[in-house]
Amino acid sequence: MIEPTRHDHTAIVVANGDPPWPSVLDRLLPGEAPRLVVAADGGALRAQQLGLVPDLVVGDGDSLTPASVAALRERGIEVRMLPAEKDESDSELALREAIARGAKGLILLCALGGARVEHVFANAALLTLPELDGCRLILAGGPSTVRLVGRVDGPDEVELAGLPGEFVSLIPLDPRVDGVRTDGLRYVLRDEPLVQGPARGLSNELLTTRARIATRRGRLLLVHTVRLQSTEGGTDAS
Repeated sequence: MIEPTRHDHTAIVVANGDPPWPSVLDRLLPGEAPRLVVAADGGALRAQQLGLVPDLVVGDGDSLTPASVAALRERGIEVRMLPAEKDESDSELALREAIARGAKGLILLCALGGARVEHVFANAALLTLPELDGCRLILAGGPSTVRLVGRVDGPDEVELAGLPGEFVSLIPLDPRVDGVRTDGLRYVLRDEPLVQGPARGLSNELLTTRARIATRRGRLLLVHTVRLQSTEGGTDAS
């Protein structure tokens, strides 16, 4: 899994999609509680399922009952209700609030899966927000995390931590991503391009507990998916 962000600058934003598996959450939050937790509407209920107490709940209330809102306020949690007709998603508003409060590392939990697939794509698009310049955002849900690696006009590099055999997919966000280099993955890229369309970057695998992915120009979605654990049921996540 991607290296945890330093907790003294980390904010957790909780959306209303599928919760991350316990093994994923443990890797993202291995230590003390985060400084700031912002829930996006029904994400307030997801946060409680995950043992997190929101400092702020923001949204249009379409995923919360009046009784739920009242209960949150009775607990001293700030709840900010907004009109349903707005330009931003509830997740975007919650993310922007965390940035405005000084967060430098952000983890958007419950950002994947759920009943409406369009929210998954919209959440992935949040990785490109200009306000995130100088910050790192990780999306998490189910067995997977998603983050951005690369810049529009410059180099970038990230390091992953995980277990051998876990899946790592590199999906071009720009039409062409140049100079992609990998170390520690089964299928090696050596200063090569990845372009939109072909699925060449799909379903690579960690060879060891560490890997590096670097780019010279252009942005990739980096998707890291753990293998299903016996305690969480089912078969593997391929």
